Amino acid sequence: MAFKGLKDSLHKVTDRIEDYGLSMAEYYKLRLFKSAMKGSVSLVNLLVYGSLSLFVLLFLSIGAAFWLGTLFEEPYIGFLLIGAFYGVILIFMFIFGRKIIERNMLFEFSRLLYDEDDLDPKALAEKAINEYEETLEEEAISNSKTSK
Repeated sequence: MAFKGLKDSLHKVTDRIEDYGLSMAEYYKLRLFKSAMKGSVSLVNLLVYGSLSLFVLLFLSIGAAFWLGTLFEEPYIGFLLIGAFYGVILIFMFIFGRKIIERNMLFEFSRLLYDEDDLDPKALAEKAINEYEETLEEEAISNSKTSK
């Protein structure tokens, strides 16, 4: 009789472990899907806002170049000044911008992938173990009542 109870408990443990493995696999699939979708949405937003910003910058630069050209009475001088301005910005980006860009990208991608509201797998496992221990205690109490 005791072996039957032990056998049933072992079957329940293996079933719980199997269920836990399946649940964790589903959890990680959903987390991967969530991260992929957040990344995709961020990429689309970057492309849309980036392209619109480039158009605005292009037209503002052309306007500034023509304005500077009329100010200096030679149209090509305005374009050379605007080009030189962007060249100086590019040089500063090569010198100082790499670390800033890397840091911001790392922060943004880590924020996308690791949410604070995501449950910790260790906490999930501890919760499942506690629930299983409670069910075992309840079954032991009900078995002791029926055996008396």
